[in-house]
Amino acid sequence: MRVDLSVLERMNNLVGELVLNRNSLSLQHDQLQMVVGQMSKRFKSFGDLVNGLREASDQMLLQSNPSEGTTRHLLPSSQNQGEENLTAGFDSLEMDRYNGLHTQIQDIFEELMQLEEGVDDIDVLLEQTTQSISQQRQGLSRLQNELMWARMLPLDNILSRFPRVLRDLSAKHGKLVELNLVGTGVLVDKGILEKLHDPMLHLLRNAFDHGIEPPETRRQQGKPEQGTIEIRAFHQGNQTVIEIKDDGRGLNLEKIARRAVELGWVKREELRTIPQQVVADLIFEPNFSTALEVSELSGRGVGLNVVREQLKALKGTVSATSSPGEGTKFSLKLPLTLSVAKLMVCQVGPLAIALPSDAIEDLLVPEPKRIKLVAQQRFLHWRDDLIAIHPMAELLDYNCPLPDATSLKTLTDSTIPIPPDWAPPVLILKQGEQHFALEVNRLLMEQELVIKPFGNAATAPEYAYGCTILGDGQMIPVLDASALLGSLTQATSSFSGTGIHLGEETSIVTLEAPVAPPSMSSVAPARLSKTILVVDDSTAMRRTLALSLEKAGYRILQAGDGQEALEQLRQSSTIQLVICDVEMPTMNGFEFLSQRRREPELLKVPVVMLTSRSSDKHRRLALQLNANDYFSKPYVEQEFLKSIRAILDEAPTPSISPV
Repeated sequence: MRVDLSVLERMNNLVGELVLNRNSLSLQHDQLQMVVGQMSKRFKSFGDLVNGLREASDQMLLQSNPSEGTTRHLLPSSQNQGEENLTAGFDSLEMDRYNGLHTQIQDIFEELMQLEEGVDDIDVLLEQTTQSISQQRQGLSRLQNELMWARMLPLDNILSRFPRVLRDLSAKHGKLVELNLVGTGVLVDKGILEKLHDPMLHLLRNAFDHGIEPPETRRQQGKPEQGTIEIRAFHQGNQTVIEIKDDGRGLNLEKIARRAVELGWVKREELRTIPQQVVADLIFEPNFSTALEVSELSGRGVGLNVVREQLKALKGTVSATSSPGEGTKFSLKLPLTLSVAKLMVCQVGPLAIALPSDAIEDLLVPEPKRIKLVAQQRFLHWRDDLIAIHPMAELLDYNCPLPDATSLKTLTDSTIPIPPDWAPPVLILKQGEQHFALEVNRLLMEQELVIKPFGNAATAPEYAYGCTILGDGQMIPVLDASALLGSLTQATSSFSGTGIHLGEETSIVTLEAPVAPPSMSSVAPARLSKTILVVDDSTAMRRTLALSLEKAGYRILQAGDGQEALEQLRQSSTIQLVICDVEMPTMNGFEFLSQRRREPELLKVPVVMLTSRSSDKHRRLALQLNANDYFSKPYVEQEFLKSIRAILDEAPTPSISPV
């Protein structure tokens, strides 16, 4: 039975939507569990209060006078006077007597028992829901995998054409070359397979032309006259790996470096050393070729940069490794599918981003002793090697209002805890034979997510190939790790790098470091979401004010009294304004202002009073205690927001420190 690819594509999109709904349902279930857990704790506290009240009532009962009119006999009041006199001869130790307060407490206790049974029933239902969601997740994963494999075709569909191509080339150019195909049954997504033919044919021709030597040259080198080109394919994790290897002369790094000097890409007089792998990767640069004249055999005037661009369009990578006289190997790495992938979500500055988990070689939170400082550059001691640490925020360029990632419910609840005395998390990524350490602010979560391509309305950065939607509906970019490391590959040196010999002298070459894009730390502070602390003992008032401010684009924190507000101000350096009530328990607004005056750091944060007290006496006292402004309830929302905006524009913006 034949199924049109467009039908499978639509089914795949529907599965992607189901994955998004599953993530949303899982988030809601987790939040429900958290709310029920909090409710259970509060219910237990309430039960303790009721028990304490019951004990107090019993004490009152023991201390009460049996002759007082407030007491009544154990027997129901509906019985006649003669029956009540039956207990008149008993004292309080011989016969309990209960007042109206004790009766009401007993009724509350019975209601509490029924509520406790209801909470237990909710726990049972939550457990059943958890099992159902787990089964749904497993079933959806199986459906997704089956649909993914239904879209697959064997790699032999394109590899079967190559033996004839190579035989024709051998007959035409007088080279004896054997083609070995390994892993022809490896399955590849049909959408990827159709676009693999041209880059692989390009690499095959390149290996025949530049790699395999003429028969007489091979005899002189002690090699068999017949050369060998091998194409090997296999699955590695969630990636398909295709290797094209020849046993020819290998890459001439000296010739590549000389050509780079001629093009002005490399300065011979530079004293910095770069790894040979960086020089080898120059063959993938645009307009780069070491051929003296254009031939119709391999590139036909088109360089290997076309191969890299074609692989990049498929979300894949290509790299080359070579040994002089032994041959060259090109490695192509492609994702199994372009729609759903396991992603690591991180916080970089105020932004949440996602990276494919397969691109991450290692992930760690280093202890301080593993980090070395050399000439203002931090290095990580990793697997007996020192790797330069690069803050990822300095590699990204964003010039739009950014939400605070800590305000996202999905991310806040999923944050991976880090010891306070450890360094920020580091992602180890590999580009060619080099490793890079990218530092992020926080590790948020790892989850299987749907990758959606960007539309054509705006041009996305080359290192961002799509976006994903979290369970709470938040959209975050998905970054291409290899493209993000592209600039670092050219600018980074290694302690073990070897110079390239040009002629008789050893010329230590280096690539000019490209101009670094503006870092996220250089984005205008006014463009970031500002944080306001709302202090009021009324929960309804706090929620109403928070809703109004959030609509205006602010991030809101809340406190129930002045003491709680002081604690939050001391713990958080991102609060830029406090809106405070006057009449509150524990510590009122005036006491809060007075305590704030004693701490110079807290005085830097402006405070606006918002209260129902509109007298001049209250206003003067607040302003004497260094309040920045005073508003009375009810207030006009537009005027209030305008004043808030003016105060925030004048206040200094706190720096965002890594969490």
